[in-house]
Amino acid sequence: MAAVSSALGIGCDGRKPAEEAAAGKPDAAAPAAATGAPAVRKVAATQSDDRFAAQIAANLPRVPDPAIQVLEGGGAGAELDNDTFRDRTVAFVRQVAAGGDKVTCDLSLSSKRPFRAVVMGFQEGTQIARGEASDAGLCVALKEAARRAVAAAGGAREALAGARLVVELPDHHESMIESVERKGKGLELTQGLVPVRALDKALLAKRIEDGKGYLLRVIDPAHKGVHKYYHAPADRFEDELHTIYTASTALTLLKLHAYKPDPRLLRTATEAAGFMMGMQSHETHDRTAGAFFYAFELERKRPERRLVVGTASKSIFTLIELYNVTKEKKYLESAVIAAEWLISMQRPDGSVRSALVGQEGGAWKVQGKESTLYTGQVLSALSRTYRATNNKKYLDAAAQTADFLLARIAKKGCFLGDEYRKPNPISSSWAVQSLLDFAKASGDPRVEQTVFRCADDLVKRQWRRPEDAYRYGRWQRSLSSSGSGWLAEVMSEVHHHCRTKSMPGCDRYKDAVVAAIRQILQYTYGPENSFMVKNPKAAAGGVFWSVRDRYVRTDSVCHAMNAYLNMFGELGDGPLLTLPERPLAERMALAAEAPGAADAGVAEEDGEESDEAAAGQSGPKGDDPEE
Repeated sequence: MAAVSSALGIGCDGRKPAEEAAAGKPDAAAPAAATGAPAVRKVAATQSDDRFAAQIAANLPRVPDPAIQVLEGGGAGAELDNDTFRDRTVAFVRQVAAGGDKVTCDLSLSSKRPFRAVVMGFQEGTQIARGEASDAGLCVALKEAARRAVAAAGGAREALAGARLVVELPDHHESMIESVERKGKGLELTQGLVPVRALDKALLAKRIEDGKGYLLRVIDPAHKGVHKYYHAPADRFEDELHTIYTASTALTLLKLHAYKPDPRLLRTATEAAGFMMGMQSHETHDRTAGAFFYAFELERKRPERRLVVGTASKSIFTLIELYNVTKEKKYLESAVIAAEWLISMQRPDGSVRSALVGQEGGAWKVQGKESTLYTGQVLSALSRTYRATNNKKYLDAAAQTADFLLARIAKKGCFLGDEYRKPNPISSSWAVQSLLDFAKASGDPRVEQTVFRCADDLVKRQWRRPEDAYRYGRWQRSLSSSGSGWLAEVMSEVHHHCRTKSMPGCDRYKDAVVAAIRQILQYTYGPENSFMVKNPKAAAGGVFWSVRDRYVRTDSVCHAMNAYLNMFGELGDGPLLTLPERPLAERMALAAEAPGAADAGVAEEDGEESDEAAAGQSGPKGDDPEE
């Protein structure tokens, strides 16, 4: 959490996520412990100190230095539970910040290591204070850190009155944040997240409603297209509307309409489809008819000259579903000409060219690199087009690409990469989803067997260590919330197919989805997780990308919502998953006796980050991991 103090500098500088990375700041938006690099942590801490050093030096002399009264027998380490300890810690810091002459401390905790305390204050998404101090006594360390935080915020008694507190004991593996709903009480903070330790159907139902509200807000009111990014720390959208995210949003709205019928949802989905169809090329002379332009530039008021097979494929998904709901032929007709264009992008071996890019003078250049993501999306789109039209042309084309994927799996196994990425779970899950779509279209039992075999391979790769609330439910080499959401969505589809076929052992897929949902929920903006955003109401329901990058990408919300909606009817009313926290005394003893224990697992996290960066950043624009 040491780097949280500099996180807002990235969110508010007006740049896009890619530009932030290019500026060399990607880790400033995350807890330092997540980086796994001591040098990075040192730099982040220095930046945090420097930012408030002048205010602290100028204002500390006028900040009251209260006498500490210790309650007799209060706070013995073995007697405190985690929640009580956090509540007392936050309450004590609040006492100090209030500026009285005396404060009462019931935190007489002992440790073999001095306590290093960090107190931060956040207000309207901006960090306004940071103070740090060390002492053998916990109460003294907290008091001095709190005084410095008050000084950093200006020194007045009311300086932190409207701020939300974050308190850290970095050397003792303890971080907490002040609760929004319980002022003066503390909540666990893990790697900069408020972890979800208990999941039930009621919580999921609440997040479905929040996600619906977010998706309705992300639609441009004038053009009816959807933004790709919402920069939550700065409360702004990027200046483009994206066809593929419009398609994904409309599809999720249709799922929400099926979950709870609402004419507004259906109307909004049809309006979004109008934007999509307006982005479809009908030019036959240059052989682009049926393709969809990737994005609409709001400033120039024109489409970007890029035609990506993934955009056409995901648009087909939505158009066919909208046709099924409304029976309006225009949606099916649009899907069919899109399928025709996808066939034109196939190679004889069944692989797929990724995109056409407009050149100066009007010519189109082919991007020929093979992407498992795009290959899978095209296979799914052609399979679904066949099921909607019963035209064997599309099944034959789908079979060509299915054979290509099956041959690759036979040679390399289920864990796949491509010319853009190392083997990773997102590419592998697209092979599963697309072959599942083809199995439904063709009825081929051999393809179905491959689907379940490769789905089982992915299940085995899921992080399921209950002591690790930060990672539990995530897939290795898939660090983003969008990746987790997409994998959950795929596993929910596999679960439904397994149940439809009355196969044994289907709960293994259900359990994987539930674990992933828990992990996604702690990346979802709500009252407790919005301390670093400018407008919590606008961010509510948005699923932020990662602990390093707190922007919302629309497909993160769509994938998560699709998984929620696919599984909701399969879930019971009792607890779905519980991850108990290690007892306070045990955690404190571990941190005090083993200096490296507080950073356990960080090195592996850092290695995964490197793999993910290499796997997901080498593709061209429009070739994002979940597109």
